[in-house]
Amino acid sequence: MLLVLVLVALTLEYRFRGKARYTSAGSAANAPRMQLSGGARIAASGFCLLLFALAFAAPVSQLGFWAWNSLAGEWGARYLEYFRASLLLSLASAGLVTLMAVMLGYSERRAPGVITRWSARVATLGYALPGTVLAVGFFVVVAGAGHALTAMAGWLAPGRGVTITLSGTLLVMLLAYAARFMAVAYGPLGSAFERITPRVDDAARGLGVTGAQLLRRVHLPMLRGGIATAALLVFVDVMKELPITLITRPFGWDTLAVRIFQMTTEGEWQRAAIPALAIVAAGLAPVIWLHRRSHGANEHA
Repeated sequence: MLLVLVLVALTLEYRFRGKARYTSAGSAANAPRMQLSGGARIAASGFCLLLFALAFAAPVSQLGFWAWNSLAGEWGARYLEYFRASLLLSLASAGLVTLMAVMLGYSERRAPGVITRWSARVATLGYALPGTVLAVGFFVVVAGAGHALTAMAGWLAPGRGVTITLSGTLLVMLLAYAARFMAVAYGPLGSAFERITPRVDDAARGLGVTGAQLLRRVHLPMLRGGIATAALLVFVDVMKELPITLITRPFGWDTLAVRIFQMTTEGEWQRAAIPALAIVAAGLAPVIWLHRRSHGANEHA
């Protein structure tokens, strides 16, 4: 039922958007800014400051206070293992999902039509579903495939007791992350692809650049910003993802998010502050980079 509702919502969004496409801002980028003064300036600044305080400053300050009180008894070498597992999964997922999103966007660009368009819609459905629902569904499918392969192995090699287990492997985790976060990577990459006008492709083909060379020599250099944005967004989402990690992770692969879950389910809020702050710090770096990149692009424009 959730999949049907999500599909209907995405279909309506696509139809409402119509044939709108991304393009350069042109003269709109040079439009004069509205200068506030007096009470309007104070009200606008106060509203932004209030949002910042409620959404970031107050929670992070509380986490910092708890982390300082529990640092002596909680911090240890095991946190390096939590951070290593989280970093490895985030980097691997960012690379895999971004690569798949590039392939999906390029396929939709090279062969526009009903099949490729709906393939992209279906591939991005996972982000609209609760992580728990997706993780359970993925686990059931993978477990069923493992049982089927075990039965086939028993038929091919009777009496040897061959057991094939797909659940609890890094490959399954990465595939589940891809199903969950494909929309995160496809969003900025789809926008970047649409900003490349067809005239660029025509000019490249006129110079003899076709096929894979067109993607490697023309599109990828123009997609660098979109690729970096997609990879960073996936990195941050995987770093804090819990349901998929909790259900599909190999034995002993505890991440920062899993550690937070373990502590909070036991009511150990102060002990959960250290891994929570680590996730906040890991997520801040990409946000700062994206902000500086967008600010630099606006100044250049």
